[in-house]
Amino acid sequence: MISTKLTGAVDIGGTKILVGLINQSDELLARRRVETLAEQGAENIIARTVLTLHELLQEIGASKEDLEVIGCSIPGPLDSKSGVVHFSPNLQWRNVPFVDLMQRLINVPVMIDDDAHCAALGEAWMGGARGKDCAVYVTISTGIGAGIVIGGKIYRGAHGSAGEIGHMTIEAAGPPCSCGNFGCFEALASGSAIASRARQAVIHGDQTDLSTFCDDPGQISAEHVVRAAESGDDVALRIIESAGNYAGIGLAAVASAYDPEIIIVGGGVVLSGSIMLQHARRSFRERAIFPLSSLIPIVPAALGEESSLWGAASLFSSMRR
Repeated sequence: MISTKLTGAVDIGGTKILVGLINQSDELLARRRVETLAEQGAENIIARTVLTLHELLQEIGASKEDLEVIGCSIPGPLDSKSGVVHFSPNLQWRNVPFVDLMQRLINVPVMIDDDAHCAALGEAWMGGARGKDCAVYVTISTGIGAGIVIGGKIYRGAHGSAGEIGHMTIEAAGPPCSCGNFGCFEALASGSAIASRARQAVIHGDQTDLSTFCDDPGQISAEHVVRAAESGDDVALRIIESAGNYAGIGLAAVASAYDPEIIIVGGGVVLSGSIMLQHARRSFRERAIFPLSSLIPIVPAALGEESSLWGAASLFSSMRR
């Protein structure tokens, strides 16, 4: 029997969903990772997320009545007040009334926020930004986004879109981005961009071990590229170095815009290996304005892939602060 109310925490990403249950003592009692399967659509993803919550409740001997609230981290842009996801390129969502759809299935209060906002809240609450008055969390995963914490609260901007740094133009004549623009930060340094370059290299016939990871080049992922780079593959190393250099350029722009005490970098691409982060730090030192280049540390997320999960769990309490 569970003797305390539980918070459901959900982190929906382009490739994976993390679902957890957290008690009032801030203990993660249960956690599960499932595939997103974005091509199946929003309602399918929400239904499978709710099913996973029910399975976790059963796993720890709890019931739906023990579940007090559910916080959800979702790649935006979105409106946290209305509960609508306006546009999520990596999920292929437009104007999805997420909160309404989920509450119909589970009848528990649901709150959503942008995944990078949630990760920033998670790191400020339990991770590397604890005690910092001004911190920026940057996620480099399927896409790229940021959460800005000022005075313990998320800075959202006038229209709720602060932190959409993945769609800053880094190279005007750069590759197309999922948002419809060209040369975006995300199109040059995200996991999707890394995987795309690797697939092109294999299809082009470049001499690389990347061709051994999958029979179908279309299935090559950023994780495969990181693993190949770590083993010394020249093509993979060049791809990671290029992405890291662009990441440093983007982080330098973030430093100039917000002058934070710390920049925390998370997301699957960075957390799966240190090579890209090394290149990003070097590029940042070269590109950031003095003295910010030496004053602002760039560190990996202390909570790993769970930053957004913990931030999602804190959404109701953070709104009350």
